[in-house]
Amino acid sequence: MRIRRPSLALLTLFCVLGAAAPGKPPLLSEIDLTIRDRFYDPKLKGVDWEGAVAKAATEIAASPGASADADAIYDRLLATLSDSHTFRVPPGRLPAQAWGTVGLRIGQDGDGYAVKGVVPGSAAAGAGFRLGERVLAVDGRRYGAERVNFRDLFFVFEGSTGSAVEVTSQAGTSPPATRRLVRATEQPVDELVWKSARVIRRNGKAYGYARLWGMSAESALAIVDMLSDPKGAEGSRPNLGGLSQIDGFLLDVRGNSGGYDPNILPTFLRGRWNAADYYVISRDAKRLVPPEYKPLPVALLTNSGTASNAEALALKFRAHKIGPIVGERTAGMASGGAAAVKLSDGSMLWFSERAIESLDGKSYEGRGVEPDVAVADRPAAVAGGEDAVVEAAIQALAGARPSS
Repeated sequence: MRIRRPSLALLTLFCVLGAAAPGKPPLLSEIDLTIRDRFYDPKLKGVDWEGAVAKAATEIAASPGASADADAIYDRLLATLSDSHTFRVPPGRLPAQAWGTVGLRIGQDGDGYAVKGVVPGSAAAGAGFRLGERVLAVDGRRYGAERVNFRDLFFVFEGSTGSAVEVTSQAGTSPPATRRLVRATEQPVDELVWKSARVIRRNGKAYGYARLWGMSAESALAIVDMLSDPKGAEGSRPNLGGLSQIDGFLLDVRGNSGGYDPNILPTFLRGRWNAADYYVISRDAKRLVPPEYKPLPVALLTNSGTASNAEALALKFRAHKIGPIVGERTAGMASGGAAAVKLSDGSMLWFSERAIESLDGKSYEGRGVEPDVAVADRPAAVAGGEDAVVEAAIQALAGARPSS
């Protein structure tokens, strides 16, 4: 998901046009104009948008002064577009800086939602949230069979550092419990990648592993550094002994919320890096930069919390036959580019300025990317062991050959 800053000139225009629209609240006029002018589909997906706006205006007129009612009305209006990245965020919910997180990632699971990832060192980790735990409500809003948008999948757990969110969940047959989580600054994304990295050994073979919690240039380059200079990684990271001898690699994007354009990783993993430019000479060796290398067999691990540009990465794996996708169907929130505009009341209007279709013309919005090997994402059967998705990915790579 890539975001554009709101334009001050555009905001001024919204205020003028909104105030001039007879019988229509100014904020509704701003939303209407933005969606008509900038939503990726000029036909608005065939929705009777004009009728939906008129209905919203009537509902707002019937409940003056009730901000919670107005918020719900705007939510219903934007939901008519059935787009995961099109929604409104009330004033003050997402800060311009000092962004914090509780480190909880969720996704659809059966007829509801469940924990699909817990960022190490986060408030969610400290509170003891576990993979597969049912999420029943967040800040009093019930999570059930109805699909939520990206705001309620991910942004609900983000906000100003020091602010809090209450999550009601249920583990197994235990009674539901509500825990208050305080948002804090997340560790640098590349640091999270390196901390997750390890070598797994099975049946005489070794497999590298690393987890990406978000798509970013820093996290992508951490993978590139790890695989392009495995001996260097071994020497500086005790957890990566044997990395230079691995037979395959597991790239874990379960609970990945997207973000950065994912092109760098499939380019590197396919073995299509730039030709070498020069030599680097040291006492130990003389090596080309960028290094010559043969692509490893790679598996991509996904679950229903894999969203936005992390889903675009899954599509690249499939289009270029980089390796098997293992785990659960992704979130179905594949956006080609989300924009955010600040409205006159201080709220933020998010919308898809670009959408994604695969090369054969399929959209994955609302349906997600199916894995090649379907495995429910559940905790490891044995304490200290690998979980079911990791084990299935290792089996999928056993005996696999690098892509050509």
